[in-house]
Amino acid sequence: MSGDSLRELVRAQPFEPFEVHLSSGDVYQITHPEQVLVTGASLYIWYPDPDRDHVVRCSLLHITGVEYAEKRAKKKGGKS
Repeated sequence: MSGDSLRELVRAQPFEPFEVHLSSGDVYQITHPEQVLVTGASLYIWYPDPDRDHVVRCSLLHITGVEYAEKRAKKKGGKS
């Protein structure tokens, strides 16, 4: 996935939470636009924690797709 495509998702108004799927099978939830930083080759995801913040680095080459959180909930029988 391209950095430009991810930037569009992050800058969308209104922002819609989404998940990032990696080739490893890992899935990361993005709940707020200030939680991520997109660079030329990577996506950095910040997870705040009272004890210790956590940052995940994802290579753009390993991102296999994104899915809006609301659509995922509907697939699983969640309410809209």
